[in-house]
Amino acid sequence: MTRIEPLEPEAAERRAPARPRAGPPAVSSPEDLREILARRRGVAAWLALALIGLVYLKWDNMRFFWYDPSFCACSFVVSAYFLSRFALCGLYRPPADAGYEPALTVVIPVRDEEAAIARTVASVLAADYPEQKREVIVVDDGSADGTPAILSSLIEKHPSLKVFTIPRSGKRAAMARGVRHAGGELIVFVDSDTFLYRDALRRIVQGFEDPTLGAVAGHTEVENAGKNALTGLQEVRYLLSFRMMKASESVFGAVTCCPGCLSAYRKQYVLDVLDPWLHQRFLGAAATFGDDRSLTNLILRKYRVIYNAQAGSSTLVPETWRLYLTQQVRWKKSWLRETLIAGGFMLKKHPVAALSFYSAAICSVVSPLMIFRAAYLGFVEPRTFLSYHALGLILIGFVQGLTFLLLRPRSRWLLSMLMVASQVLVLGPQTYYALLTMRRNHWGTRSG
Repeated sequence: MTRIEPLEPEAAERRAPARPRAGPPAVSSPEDLREILARRRGVAAWLALALIGLVYLKWDNMRFFWYDPSFCACSFVVSAYFLSRFALCGLYRPPADAGYEPALTVVIPVRDEEAAIARTVASVLAADYPEQKREVIVVDDGSADGTPAILSSLIEKHPSLKVFTIPRSGKRAAMARGVRHAGGELIVFVDSDTFLYRDALRRIVQGFEDPTLGAVAGHTEVENAGKNALTGLQEVRYLLSFRMMKASESVFGAVTCCPGCLSAYRKQYVLDVLDPWLHQRFLGAAATFGDDRSLTNLILRKYRVIYNAQAGSSTLVPETWRLYLTQQVRWKKSWLRETLIAGGFMLKKHPVAALSFYSAAICSVVSPLMIFRAAYLGFVEPRTFLSYHALGLILIGFVQGLTFLLLRPRSRWLLSMLMVASQVLVLGPQTYYALLTMRRNHWGTRSG
C-alpha cells in the first residue's frame, strides 16, 4: 500500500492544498511573461511538427502494408482517434461559473486509510463553500487500522461531521450508505486518499442548474508525482487523460467515467439507480470493482455527463510497479465490463461521441492481437514492422510529452516515452489477462 506518515487533524488542515497546480506559472514581470509565451510557442511548434510527422508516418504505413487491409484499418482508426483528441479537446470549455450554490453532501468511503484520511477530511472541511449548505459524511467500511480512532478525533473537533461504520461490505456499500443518509441536493464523492483544492466544491457544482446534467467529473492531479519515475509517469498519464480524453468526451456531454477521486452527481438520479448499481452482477459474480465507471454508465444512459477542469484535487498513486499493475488490472476489468454495457446505449449519443466510443473500444481490444499477428506470425517481415512500429511509438510518446510540457512546464514530460512503452508492452496485453480473470474482484485502490 502507498504510505505517507499519518497526520493529526490540525496538521492535516494546515497541509490541505489551496489551489490547483495546473494553472499557468507565476509571472512577476513583463520579461517573464514574454519568456513564458516564447517557450510555449516553441513547444507548440515542435508539437505541430511531431503531429505532422506522425500523420505522414501513418500514411506511409498504410501504403507500405497495403496487402494487409485489416492491419491498415486498425492502424488508421487508432491514429485517427488519437489525433481527433487534439481537435476535440481544443473545443472544450468548462461550465461557466454562474454562482450556483445548491446544498451538497460530500461522501467519503474509507477502509484502512489511517495515513491519509485526516488530511482528506480536512481538505473537504476547509473547502470554500457555505457550511450551512455543505454536509460531510464519512463511511468506514470496517477499517482494521487506526482509521476509526482518527475519525473519532475528527468528530470531537468537528461535531457536524457524520461518521458511519459498517461491517466490511465493499466500497459500493459504503458509498450507498452515504447516499442514503445524504441531505444535499448533490452528492460529491471523494476518495479517502484524495485532497480537495480550496475552490473544488464551488467549481464542481456549476452546471447543475440544468436538469439534463446528471454528473460532473472533477480534475485530479498526482499528489506524489515526485516520488519516482513511476509516479511521474502517472502524472503525465493523469493530465493527458483528463485534459485530452475527458475534455474531448465532455464536448458532447458523454464522459464515460467520473473518477472516484472527485465527482459530483445529482442525488435523485443516483437514488433512481442505487439498487441496481449496488447489486450489479457480471458473469455470475458480484461486481465489486469499477464502482465509478459503473455509476457513470447508469447516469449517462439518460443524462449528460461532463468534465470540469477547474474543479481540482490531488490523489496518491501507486509507487511500485506491482501495485500499479494490480490497479491497472482492476481498471481494465471495469473498462471491459462497462464498455460492453455502454455499447448498448452509446448509439443514442452524439454521432461523433458514439463513433469515438466504438472505435476506441474495438481497437483497444484488437490492437495487441494485430501487433502480435503482424510481427510474430509472419504476415509482415518482423524487422521492417518493428522499425515502423518503434518509430510510430516514439512519435506518439513525443507528441504526448510535448502536450504535457505545453500544459505543465516540467521536466517529467520525457516520462511520456516510458508511459507509451508500458502501455504497449504491458498494459495492452494485460487486457486479455483481465478478460480471463473477470470473476476475481475485491475492494481497494492500492492494496493489490
